[in-house]
Formats: sequence, C-alpha cells, structure tokens
Amino acid sequence: MNRHAADPRRPSSTRVPRAVTRRNNGFVLVSVLWLLALLTLVMLVLLTAVRLDVRAAGQLTRHAEAEALADGLMRLVALRLGDRDRRPLADAGLARDGTPMRCEHASAAVAIAVTDVGGLVDLNAVSPNLLAWLLRGLGVAPEKAAALAATIADFRDEDDVPSVNGAESAAYRAHGLGHGPKNAPFETVTELDQVLGMDLALLDRLRAVATVHSRQPGIDPSVVPAELLSAAAAAAASSRTNVAAASVMLGAPTAADIPSEFRIASRVRAYRVTVGVQLPVGGRFAREAVIEPGRTAPLGFWVREWTVPPPAMADVPERPAGTAQCVQVLT
Repeated sequence: MNRHAADPRRPSSTRVPRAVTRRNNGFVLVSVLWLLALLTLVMLVLLTAVRLDVRAAGQLTRHAEAEALADGLMRLVALRLGDRDRRPLADAGLARDGTPMRCEHASAAVAIAVTDVGGLVDLNAVSPNLLAWLLRGLGVAPEKAAALAATIADFRDEDDVPSVNGAESAAYRAHGLGHGPKNAPFETVTELDQVLGMDLALLDRLRAVATVHSRQPGIDPSVVPAELLSAAAAAAASSRTNVAAASVMLGAPTAADIPSEFRIASRVRAYRVTVGVQLPVGGRFAREAVIEPGRTAPLGFWVREWTVPPPAMADVPERPAGTAQCVQVLT
C-alpha cells in the first residue's frame, strides 16, 4: 500500500489560495480606509459645530456686555435728567434736540442722544393737518398723506364714525383685517403698525419724529431733531408755499421750514434718550428710553418706555470719537 494513501489520522489541508488571500486583504484595506474617512468627516463636523458654538457664545457674551453698559449709562443719564435744575444738561454736553454726545467708557465708544419730546409730533395731540404735513415731509404723496393722517386720527378718537378720507371698523373689515381702530389714545408710537395703510418703512421713519408723551398740539422748533427738520424742509419744498423752502435747495434745513401754525413752546415734560455702545471686540447695542423727570419720583424720574430702537435710530459709533470718559461727564 502506498504510504501516501489517505490516512484517517492525517488532517486534511486547509491552505487558502494566495489569490483569495490577496482579494480579502484588499477588501479589508478599502473598508478601513472608508471607516477612517468617515471618522475624519465626523470629527470635522464636530469641530465645526464646536467652533460655531464657541463663536456664538462669544457673540452673545459681547452683546450682553454692550447691553449692560448701555443700560448702565442710560441710568446715569436718567439721574442727570432728574437733577437737571441743579446740573444743567448743557454742562454734560447733552443737547435737547437729539444731537449725539460722544464719549468713551474704558475702550468702548459711546453715543448719547437726548431729545426733548416737545420737539416731536405727539400722535394723540396734534391735528390731522399737522400729521398730513409731517407725512408729506417723510415722502408720502399728498393725497395719501391726507388719507393716512385722517386714518390715524380715526384710530385714536373715541367714536366709530369715519372722518373725511378716514377709516373706522368697516374699512378694516373690508381689507380683511382681524382688528379695527383702537378708538383710544396711542400708548406707544409702535401702535401705528395697526393703522390701516401704514407700512413698516414709514413706521420706522415716524418713530424718529413722533411721540405720545409731549401732550402738545404743536412742536417746539428750538428742540426738533435733525430728522424732523429734514421732513419740514421736504414738506416746504413739496408745497412751495413756505418762503423758507429755499433752504432745501441750499441743502440746509432750518427751523424756519416749520409752519407758524404748528409751532409751540415745549413744556419739557419728558425726554427720549438713546444710548449706543460699540465695544472694541465687536459687541454693539443701543438702548432707547423715555425719561420723565418728576419731583415725587423716588430717584427724581420715571421711566415711561424702555425699548430697543430701530437700526435707523441707533447711533452706534464704529470707533472711539473722543477722550472724554462718559462716567466723568455724566456725574
């Protein structure tokens, strides 16, 4: 018998062909490479997310720091307004017509603007004629300005009877609105967004020149802000009935552009204050408040409004404009 014949005690051969081994090794290598690529992609996504979270947290921190600084400076301005008889605003470089006073706090740039509300148009107290004049100055066509002024007057009056060119509940329903006129005085200028025919762009412009706190039927030319002077000049130019319309052509709007029938001395009831802050690390914030001095108030003043102004009213300087320290100026 052949000695190489099958022997039940001899194990059979388990040798794998070299071609199969090479093919399996190649498959394993490709799988490992794909796994490494997938892990790399996951790590990149995680690192990007962490980086974005850190950046967002930094932005929130800078925003909070700028907001805290603006609010603190606003309180210093309010204290100064409450003590304005003993410490005049002019001594701190604060005008009453909204001209910004620029100062620094540490390395942050600050702009502070104080406006006597007597130089603004009171939505509850002025006539539709004054409202129409203002709207024309803000670029509204004369016919639309007259209609919108009448609609604003109908919104604030107590009855539900529309005036000429005005609008009451029926008109609001006809336009598919779920609300009608308030038939009560405006509590804030922002309530203009509920008036039929008002658009947001016009509302932002009105916020710069309107108020609900003066309670006067006219405006004081000596304390009107630049935005209202520009509107007055534009209204004069459009009507060509004011002898001061020439100032528009010269590019120098003046208080003379305000019609005499709309002029009245301010009673200095309250002030609109805007504080803008720019941090050197990029944080920006602006605070707006309406401060009413009062002898019976615990700190000498009442806060009537506390809001964030629209971007058009937020005078936030890009870099320090002077060397005066805000705290030293205000205290």
